[in-house]
Amino acid sequence: MNEQIHAIANSLQKDYGLDDYVLKRHHIFSETNVDNNTNYILSLEWFPEDQVNKENEDFNPDGSVVMDVDLHTNKIRRIIFVNDVSFAQEGIFPSPNIEHVIEWIEELTGLMFGRQFKLMSETERKFTFHATIDNIDIAPTGDIEVAFNEDNQLSLFSIGGVFPTEDEVDWEPFSLTKEDIRNEVEQHITLIDIPIEKEEKWLKAWNLNQLFIRNDKSEILLPESLYNLNTLIEMNVSLEWDSANTYELTPKDIDFSTEVSYQDAMEKVTVTPISEEEVHRCIEETKKLVSSLFPKDSGKWTVTGMYPEKNYIITELKGDMFNAFRRKLKVIISRENYKTANYWDNKLFLDMYQSYKESEDATINKTDAMEKMYKHINVTPIYVKENKSNRYVLCGRVDCDIIIDGVTGEVLTIQ
Repeated sequence: MNEQIHAIANSLQKDYGLDDYVLKRHHIFSETNVDNNTNYILSLEWFPEDQVNKENEDFNPDGSVVMDVDLHTNKIRRIIFVNDVSFAQEGIFPSPNIEHVIEWIEELTGLMFGRQFKLMSETERKFTFHATIDNIDIAPTGDIEVAFNEDNQLSLFSIGGVFPTEDEVDWEPFSLTKEDIRNEVEQHITLIDIPIEKEEKWLKAWNLNQLFIRNDKSEILLPESLYNLNTLIEMNVSLEWDSANTYELTPKDIDFSTEVSYQDAMEKVTVTPISEEEVHRCIEETKKLVSSLFPKDSGKWTVTGMYPEKNYIITELKGDMFNAFRRKLKVIISRENYKTANYWDNKLFLDMYQSYKESEDATINKTDAMEKMYKHINVTPIYVKENKSNRYVLCGRVDCDIIIDGVTGEVLTIQ
């Protein structure tokens, strides 16, 4: 075992009262966070002493401990006692008391309650926290979970996502109201088809998806844009062809495991960005495959994005040949020869709805729908990370928990 890993394991075993455990195995994984930073996580698995010599290669016995720690910062990311059984020494972990839990989290993470994280839910033995900036929500967010077993022993701790500091925030008083942004909100109300499973039919409905509007109204940010990989190239390339290709694809099993070597973790090896030449070659390869799969669909498929993953480049496509949910493809292309290794199609999911009765034409227009939705629309402050920036700007989070039946005008609660 590497000296650094050995030292980390010994320190954790001592600090967390794992005297009755033996380290069974370890792995290192790369983990890309919602802020697009790649961390390298050392995962350590301890077995109870009386289980360590048994043949347990495919599972961890009750009472085993899995601890994940950032290899570069030594910060704990996860502690899991398998099947809620713990043989750790008493007094090391907190009791299931909210004050004790908060104090322990602050000491373990260096975060401050109320300023960087807040309580979201609490039961007798489980506590969930979200990232915050002075009790105002943030996006993307972070979360912390702490759980206990029936003997009041810690069974789970996990922390993930981002927890910004105050110096990453552009401070200003929140001033947005529904009246200020009525026109902007109405532009984002859309008529959609919703599947009604009990009746096996489609329903036309007016809907408002969550969005963020900057406090000065200068920009509208969509939640999905916050989670795009920084290696993603956004595109809008329509695929057209005069004659279809004949493509004989032998699908390959592809391993997208995030496990890495110690050397790669130390060197912080990352995926090489996609070059312009690779973009061109992957678009051509994608066109060959798609024209072979769907020879009559020239002009119906659009490449929406492209990103690298291990030794592959993945192209994302959407189609316009389904009335409700968008038809989507992902084509996995080898970077060695720019040939398709495999692809993913959401048709099987869409086929579940092919027998549904088509929706009726809407008789309620957008203006009337807005009038009915207006009192149900919520505008609350939230700090949102700027695209390709480490700054958080104040926005209004706009959401609505109802939809409007496009035929009857009835107000329906979102399930």
